[in-house]
Amino acid sequence: MFTIDVFSDLVCPWCYIGSRRLKQAVGIVEERTGATFQVRYHAFELNPDMPPEGMDRRTYRSAKFGSWERSRQLDHGTVLAGRGDGITFDYDAITRTPNTRAGHRLIALAEREAALGAVMADRLFAAYFSEGHDIGDPAVLARLGEETGLTAGVAARLDDPALETAVREEEELAGQMGLRGVPLFILGDRAVNGAVKVEHLVEALEQQATEPPAGATCEEGVCSL
Repeated sequence: MFTIDVFSDLVCPWCYIGSRRLKQAVGIVEERTGATFQVRYHAFELNPDMPPEGMDRRTYRSAKFGSWERSRQLDHGTVLAGRGDGITFDYDAITRTPNTRAGHRLIALAEREAALGAVMADRLFAAYFSEGHDIGDPAVLARLGEETGLTAGVAARLDDPALETAVREEEELAGQMGLRGVPLFILGDRAVNGAVKVEHLVEALEQQATEPPAGATCEEGVCSL
């Protein structure tokens, strides 16, 4: 089992595209090599000062990018990029830019309770970008969590201080790494930044799956550190 660590934010369209491309690449490499991969998602907030209730998207994006027209141009670029990966971005359906901290806690909860962190991340991306849901709303998150396979009572469990601690520690780690942009994929001792093409990820994953770790010695089919 090989581990892939992913740092991303749920309001980052390129993180959604990168996640979908990673999923495609993992399927290709698992079929080719027989290796298996575990994807672990880690929290990163592009808008750490966002109010807990979020903001009107048009107001926020217009201020951030200088105008609503510029925001729409950037959105259109991701619409075109996502088509080849089977992603539909419906920006007209999105009315708010949410605070994503609770969404990151939900991913941590899904991983802790059911090893469904990657599945939950994918569901949240789709809920926001393709369906226009406010993924900062605790009621929305509870419903999505239970739809994705968590037991009832998600809303109450999202307030577990241990989840907040886990998210904070992941963000502190990202800061220690000097991370300023996402997505970031960590594949063994190799880091890939950005929503790179599927074939680039396939190459990196095949290298991870077939090459011994740095410092390992191999004799008669057995590798050891």
